[in-house]
Amino acid sequence: MSEEEKKNKKDKDRERLKNEFEKIQSESSGFYDLSEHLADLEDLPELGSMELYDYDSDIKSSIDKSTDVIESLVDLYFGDLPSLKKHSYIKNKIKEDASVYAETIFLSKMTRKNFITMLKQIDNGDNSARMYEVVNQTISQIRENAKFSSTQRTELEKFYKELRSDVDEFDLKGSNPDTSDNKETKKDGNKPPDIVDNRSMNDMIKQALDGKNFKG
Repeated sequence: MSEEEKKNKKDKDRERLKNEFEKIQSESSGFYDLSEHLADLEDLPELGSMELYDYDSDIKSSIDKSTDVIESLVDLYFGDLPSLKKHSYIKNKIKEDASVYAETIFLSKMTRKNFITMLKQIDNGDNSARMYEVVNQTISQIRENAKFSSTQRTELEKFYKELRSDVDEFDLKGSNPDTSDNKETKKDGNKPPDIVDNRSMNDMIKQALDGKNFKG
C-alpha cells in the first residue's frame, strides 16, 4: 500500500469516528439525564455543616482558665500577704505555672475533640477495625490526661502550701519571737508596725525556697 493510500485510509477512519461520535451526541441529547445517576440527599450520611475550628479561641480560654486556677491558689495561701503576692518572683512564678498548666488543659481539649470526631465518623459508617482501635487508644489517652492534670494540680498546691509554711517560720509580718518582746512600744502601749523592705523579703523567699529553718 502506497503512502497516499495509507493517508486516505486514516482520513476515512477519522471521519467515520467523528460521524459516529456526532450520532451518539444527537441521539443522547434531550433525554440523557445525569440526575438519574446522582444520589439523593436522604441516601447520604449526615455530614453536618463544615466549619473551621477556632484553635486560637481554645488556646486563649485554656490560658484564662489556667491563670484563674493559679491566681486563686496563690490567694488561698497568700491572700493575707499582699506584699508577697506582688514580689517579682511570685508574679513570674504565677505566669510560668499558668503557662505550663494551660498546655495541659489545651491538650486535654484537643484529645476530647479528636475523640468526638472519631465517634462521628463511626456514626457515618466508618466501622473499620482500625477506627475502633484508635478510639480505644484515645479513651486511654483521655484517662491519662485526666490523671496527669490532677497530679500537676496537686504538685502546684503542694508547692505554694510548703512555701507558705516556710515563710510563716520567718514570720513575714515581722513578729520574730526572739526579738518581739524587746521592741519599743508606742505611748499607748501598742507595738509599732514592722516594715519589711524588698531586700529582707528577697532573703525570706530565698530561704523559704532553700528549705531553711528561719527560727534558728
